[in-house]
Amino acid sequence: MQNYPLQEQDIKIRRLTGEEILGIYTTHSTRHFPKDERKPISSIRRMLADGIYIGYGFYPGKEPDQLLGYAFFTVLPDKSSCLLDYFAVMEDYRSHGIGSLFLQHIKSFFQDIPGFLIESEDPDYAGNTSEYSIRRKRLDFYKRNGAVFTGIRTTVFNVPYRLLFFPLRDNFARKEKEEYPLETIHASYCSIYRRMVSPEDYETQIHISLEETCAAKP
Repeated sequence: MQNYPLQEQDIKIRRLTGEEILGIYTTHSTRHFPKDERKPISSIRRMLADGIYIGYGFYPGKEPDQLLGYAFFTVLPDKSSCLLDYFAVMEDYRSHGIGSLFLQHIKSFFQDIPGFLIESEDPDYAGNTSEYSIRRKRLDFYKRNGAVFTGIRTTVFNVPYRLLFFPLRDNFARKEKEEYPLETIHASYCSIYRRMVSPEDYETQIHISLEETCAAKP
C-alpha cells in the first residue's frame, strides 16, 4: 500500500453507489467514529431510499480501487441545505494533506448550493486533555480549509458540536469577513434533521443553541 504525499493530479473523486456507502459505513466507520456518533445502519438505508444521502470516495488515479477517504452528505431534495455527515481519511494516508485535497476538490461536485454545514465536536466538552487536543485540531483543520464557525452550538444524541459552514462558491470564500445569515443557517440545520430523524427524536435529541453574535466569521 502506498504511504506518501499525493499530488493533485494523482487523485480522483467519484460518487459512490448506495451499496458502496453501506459497505464503507459498516466496514470502516466503527474505527473512524465513536459509538455515540454512529447512526443505526437502518437510518443510512432509509435516507438512501429517500434520495437524501450521497457519498463520495477519494482514490489515487493509478489505483482506482484503493480508498483514500470518504465523505457522506445529507442533501435535501431542493438542495437548499446540505450537511457533511461523515468524513474520514484512511489511517495509512493521514498527515499527507489528503483531507485538505478532498475538501478543495469536492467543491466541483456541489454546483447548486452555496456551501455545506459541518458538525465538529466541541472542545469545551472534552473529557481530558488528549480529547481536547484532538477536537481542537479538527476544528483548526476545517477552519484552515475555509470553514467558519456559524455561532451555533448543538447537542445531537448527547454529543456536543460546534456548527461550521464550508463555503463552496468562490465569491463566499474570497471575502475576508463574510456575514452568513444566522436565521438561514439555523433553518437549514433544522430542516436537515427533521428529515434525518423521527419527530420524537428531533424534539428530544436535537438541541440547538444560538450565540449572541449574528454573524459567522473566519
